[in-house]
Amino acid sequence: MDRVQRLEWLWKNSQETYDAAKKGLQTNYYGTKYVIEALLPLLQASSDGRLINVSSVLGQLRNEELKQELNDVDNITEERLEELLDMFLKDFEAGAVDTRGWPRAFSAYKVAKAAMNAFSRILARRHPELRVNCVHPGYVKTDITIHSGFLTPEEGGSKVVAVALLPEGGVTGAFFEDFKESSFV
Repeated sequence: MDRVQRLEWLWKNSQETYDAAKKGLQTNYYGTKYVIEALLPLLQASSDGRLINVSSVLGQLRNEELKQELNDVDNITEERLEELLDMFLKDFEAGAVDTRGWPRAFSAYKVAKAAMNAFSRILARRHPELRVNCVHPGYVKTDITIHSGFLTPEEGGSKVVAVALLPEGGVTGAFFEDFKESSFV
């Protein structure tokens, strides 16, 4: 199967329930956020602290209003991110993801990754002494993809490592795809 066929197959075989969507946000956004907050003092103690969030191109939302708000790095706040996540869960529970333009397929995963991308940019702005970036490792053969990906974990991991090893004082608040800086939205 090609990429599109694999994603269609995954979609047909992994319908989300409200509880799964809520757990997905707890894992992919809040869990990551809490680990970052716990480790932040250690990163700040480093002479060249780096934080690389494993993201996904699926976090690039299609809703123009949401994209604009999440891409407004000067004005987006953690509080607003959490309001948006609460709004998503309420819409999901009501069966109204289409009403506000939330993604229908892999909804919670996409929304959580978009929120993590925005949170990474907030951190980059708040902590200019750190290098805070996001990277899309590609469609990797893992449990989450039911091993349907094109890349081995080593191939996907090499993309994350490449961003972690960028030169000291380099870019921060960026999104990387295929070893290059790319757009968040």
